[in-house]
Amino acid sequence: MPLQFSLSATDPTGARAGFLHTRRGIIPTPVFMPVATHAEIRGMHSTEVWDTGARILLSNTYHLMLRPGAEVFRKLGGIHQMMHWDGLVLTDSGGFQIFSLPDSRELTERGALFRSFHDNSRQLLSPESSIAMQQDIGSDIMMVLDVCIPSTTEEAGTREAMERTHRWAVRSLAARDAVPTGQALFGIVQGGVFPALRQESAAFLRELAFEGFAVGGLAVGEGKEARNEMCELSTSLLPADKPRYLMGVGTPSDLLDCVRRGVDMFDCILPTKMAQQGYAYTFQGLMRTTRAVFRLDDSPLDPSCPCFVCTRYTRGYLHHLLHGKHSLGARLLAIHNVTHYQTLMSRMRQAILDGNFDALYRDLYPVLSRPEHAQGRS
Repeated sequence: MPLQFSLSATDPTGARAGFLHTRRGIIPTPVFMPVATHAEIRGMHSTEVWDTGARILLSNTYHLMLRPGAEVFRKLGGIHQMMHWDGLVLTDSGGFQIFSLPDSRELTERGALFRSFHDNSRQLLSPESSIAMQQDIGSDIMMVLDVCIPSTTEEAGTREAMERTHRWAVRSLAARDAVPTGQALFGIVQGGVFPALRQESAAFLRELAFEGFAVGGLAVGEGKEARNEMCELSTSLLPADKPRYLMGVGTPSDLLDCVRRGVDMFDCILPTKMAQQGYAYTFQGLMRTTRAVFRLDDSPLDPSCPCFVCTRYTRGYLHHLLHGKHSLGARLLAIHNVTHYQTLMSRMRQAILDGNFDALYRDLYPVLSRPEHAQGRS
């Protein structure tokens, strides 16, 4: 088996702690995967990412297919060697990117036809070509190509997308098995905000030989309450002995919400994206470092954080860098934010093992869900 999952503890809330056993080592869960869209995490090199505690990254099949392309990955030995990354890599299938191009792609049973935004060349992304590209990239966990649609789509359209996703899942699995590379493959549960469709999707996919399952089609317009409801339903329908991955979520408070609902794996661009905008995630709440109140502040960004930034630099210095739009500022915030996410996952895991996740949730959620740290307002 290219990947196995062992469950260590389940909290009374439903939160789970376990291990992913993979060809590159053992990964404790719940786990957050920083996003390395183009085989790089914005503002950080691989050693800095490793030092945050991250051991698995997510990269983007759609973008890597267009540039640098399969030939480069084959020639240079795959993504791990190119990035000098000793941890795991999960590659998405490109489905979400196709969803984000509604006016410039043609979706058929064969796959998605679109034009490259680099050179306007015509491209086909199919279940088979997505798997082939992910095999060339050399990721440890691959995703099936799915049909991602707005969660506000009506039931008939949602069913059509779900059933095509199922057919593509079967084709993706066959393509993976036709060229054994030792890579794991996850299926993706769809069904929008319709409970009956979610049940049907999970029932279909769990009969197939996937190493894990993702909850797809959320965080695309449905609102937080509906997302949490569909997330909890979806995880309850999936095998307990397989990892559960919620795609594209989210803020620290989102992670608390969804770990509580049985999710094991997450990814999101927010830690580095928000760093570019001058925001730091802290255990005192979200902080906008460009606020004038931080100009003369000689305290660390987050006194509880062990990262390189918090042990060396003051809020005043970070304010200077970010307010002046100096590139070092965003780079330092990225290091801190990725560390914050890893620390949060570690704290949640320990609370699950100790059987007191609910106490941690009640302690952290009011702080981490605030729009902005009150001290940062001026």
